[in-house]
Amino acid sequence: MHCKVTSIQILPGVFMLTDRMGMHMTLLVGTKKALLIDTGYGFDDLLSAVRCITPLPLTVMLTHGHHDHACGACQFPKVLIHRDEEGVFDYYANNWRSRVWQQAKAKGLDLSDWTEEQFVQTACRNAVFTEETEMDLGGMTAQLLHCPGHTKGSLCVYVKERELLLPGDDMNPTTWIFFPECEGLGTLISSLEKLEKLPFRQVLCPHHDKLLPRSEFEAFLSGLSRENVLSTSAPAFHLWEGKKVYSCHPQPHFTLCYDWDKLPENWK
Repeated sequence: MHCKVTSIQILPGVFMLTDRMGMHMTLLVGTKKALLIDTGYGFDDLLSAVRCITPLPLTVMLTHGHHDHACGACQFPKVLIHRDEEGVFDYYANNWRSRVWQQAKAKGLDLSDWTEEQFVQTACRNAVFTEETEMDLGGMTAQLLHCPGHTKGSLCVYVKERELLLPGDDMNPTTWIFFPECEGLGTLISSLEKLEKLPFRQVLCPHHDKLLPRSEFEAFLSGLSRENVLSTSAPAFHLWEGKKVYSCHPQPHFTLCYDWDKLPENWK
């Protein structure tokens, strides 16, 4: 396993790590401890990348259990995840590894440091369940918040000293809530409204490579009104066979793909 992770410091003590598949993770480094948020696709020596930045005691957490966030979890003694993600984590971090391998091959990535058998048979059995909590990293506090939407057990992180929100996959330039384990749009909106009450100034999405201002979050949430969602929706059935998947635009350059059958009943 090689380390092909790139890293940039985007705020004091806040680093964006990017694996060879292009997945972004966040490393928070305080004066006493460090917190790694998500573990990517699992092809890279993520611990070595972290240790190039800090020798501090490390905690690892997952915003949720999907493969692009969790397949690298096996590289660490334990990872924190919300209890409601147990089944999602087990399914995607273990049973989807063959699909992840094929995705990487289809992208033409250099996987010469792996064999397919090695990658597919690597197991992630190290989840430790957590609820909402606050972590003192030393001069930096990470507040873990349960925000169901993208999945039932999604966790978001608020870093008050940096006025920074990490919304996980509850907000991305393209946000997906049509998988079977996804919650409905009403639940997502409730979680985003909960986050909006926090005094953050910037947002860092895992599928975007730049900090976004708070105004982008507010516009995204405002764009999830019934009128806007239904007026901008178009079928996207190709995303999941047998499901009524639609896409809409909460704001320019942002797309939400959702399960029509999980819309609030009074919206239909």
